[in-house]
Amino acid sequence: MKLNKIALALVAVAAAPMAANAGVTISPLLLGYHMTEEFSDTSDKQREVLTTGKNLQNNTDRAGNDNGGVAKESGLYTGAALGIELTPSTQFQVEYGVSDANGEASEDSAKSGANRFDIEQEMISGNFLIGTEEFTGYTDSALKPYVLVGAGQSKIKVENQEQYTNSNGEVVAAGTEVSNSKDTIGNLGLGAMYRINDALSLRGEARAIHNFDNNWWEGMALAGLEVVLGGHLAPTVAVPPMQEPVVDNTPVVLVEADLDSDGDGVPDSIDACPGTPMNVVVDERGCPVPVDITDELKMELRVFFDNDKSAIKNQYKPEIAKVAEKMREYPNSTARVEGHASKTGPSARYNQRLSEARAVAVKSMLTNEFGIAPNRLSTVGYGYNNPIASNDTEEGRAMNRRVYAIITGDKTMTVEQTKDMVVQ
Repeated sequence: MKLNKIALALVAVAAAPMAANAGVTISPLLLGYHMTEEFSDTSDKQREVLTTGKNLQNNTDRAGNDNGGVAKESGLYTGAALGIELTPSTQFQVEYGVSDANGEASEDSAKSGANRFDIEQEMISGNFLIGTEEFTGYTDSALKPYVLVGAGQSKIKVENQEQYTNSNGEVVAAGTEVSNSKDTIGNLGLGAMYRINDALSLRGEARAIHNFDNNWWEGMALAGLEVVLGGHLAPTVAVPPMQEPVVDNTPVVLVEADLDSDGDGVPDSIDACPGTPMNVVVDERGCPVPVDITDELKMELRVFFDNDKSAIKNQYKPEIAKVAEKMREYPNSTARVEGHASKTGPSARYNQRLSEARAVAVKSMLTNEFGIAPNRLSTVGYGYNNPIASNDTEEGRAMNRRVYAIITGDKTMTVEQTKDMVVQ
């Protein structure tokens, strides 16, 4: 059935449509009955065309004298097609098929001994399958009729089945190609698809094939299965124009008792707090609802010292002042002041006392210069036990000569509750 040739033909035409995927159709196997002998003039014209002086008769007269030749009998057609949908009901397909049948020898050919032939006809064509819904409108029906119009090429090859001696006395071996024809054809047909689902359809078709080069007709009836990759193209649905909304222009008469000047939901007649800002939650009297919120404080202070010194350098006084300002703003806040030293003193005990002195220096400034109560401040010295950098370099030792303070606290405030406020 020449399926290898069908596969090669499909590969050759598949590359471009497969890139698009959606709307690509494949008919992997088309089976049909190819009719030629049913048309009497077709058989006569085939005998004229499929005549060769070497293997059938000496004289090749295509002007009207029947000097030899064969006519192809009707037989089985096998093919395949690959297509792409142009619209939801119309597609373009490339089809390749083969029809194998016996050859009917003319009387003169039979006299020469050539009376049994194998004839293979290959056809490749491009066809438009135009759905009738293009003209009648799209429907939900599973049956989709179509009209087929296309053109292509037909190749006919004739081989003798048995060895014989032609009229020239030459022995013609079995399987020898004794004639061939390559012609332009046109296709015209009617068919229908029955969609099983969005991916599979059954296909049936009746087709007339016209040989333009030799002016004969052939017929074909075929059926097959069509597969759609990516689903069929969806029909365009007309969207009705948007209607203008109906606006009620009926004037609204407000009773004075129903007026709500500040828009808080409480009529002016019972609003005890007129002029409430927007977004503020009010009670049944129209007054703002108070709510307590807690604001937490957490800040850090770092002060660095010169070697073997506990005096605070002027550059750190503004930072200490900011801490004092926040502690006054948060009356219950406290501070833990930690002193540290680098590992350069004569002894660990000396460095311990130096770290304590540095912590006390910061506490004293907060107390004496900025008025923070001493009981809100605690100090501790760590000597050189908690370095933050290596004591083997001058830069590291400079980082370790420090005071680190953590200030924490909170305060509760009463504010007007707003609609976007989450009350815990």
